[in-house]
Amino acid sequence: MPAVAHIVLSVLLAALLLTTGGGKIAGSASSHAIRDSLHVPPGRWRAIGAFEGVVVAALVLGIWVPLAGVAAAGGVVLLMAGAIVTRLRAGGAQQRSGVTADVVVLLIALVTLVLAVVAHA
Repeated sequence: MPAVAHIVLSVLLAALLLTTGGGKIAGSASSHAIRDSLHVPPGRWRAIGAFEGVVVAALVLGIWVPLAGVAAAGGVVLLMAGAIVTRLRAGGAQQRSGVTADVVVLLIALVTLVLAVVAHA
């Protein structure tokens, strides 16, 4: 049985990514505004949203299947690293407002990854 912290962080990350990924896939106006300010092509933006959807499923599955949780948390780490680099390259308001939040999510994902690895061991 996974630790309570692992379950809580997995659900937290899943909820966050469900919101952001859903906005990308649905094409919400706020998501388009962020995409445009980051200079990300529409097809890539939708692909990132689809990846976020897969990660959501894997995070939830990872509560019972530890290897899925390891893969999902690792995917979130890579996703957030890419988001941080993209925001730093874009500069301006996106750099100022988004990098801190992305770093926090990255740290949560790293802790979740460690807990998932421990649950798998």
